Amino acid sequence: MIVNGYEIVIEIDGVKSLINLDDLYPSIKDWHSATDFAMKMAREANPNAIYIDFLECGEYELEEYEEIPYIHEAPFRVQ
Repeated sequence: MIVNGYEIVIEIDGVKSLINLDDLYPSIKDWHSATDFAMKMAREANPNAIYIDFLECGEYELEEYEEIPYIHEAPFRVQ
């Protein structure tokens, strides 16, 4: 299984911020869902922010998982 990583750059009230995610999160399937997840995380972490803007998203294959022959996808559960 190829694991993709995502570098999402956002701006919170004029300050740039980088959020690193990968598709091992149950709710992340592609760059679009990773961006949506990052924007929701930013809003949760900064509830008083006036402006949260998406700037860019980079997608790449993570190399640290190449030696692992099989990675099981995590089930999505709310506890």
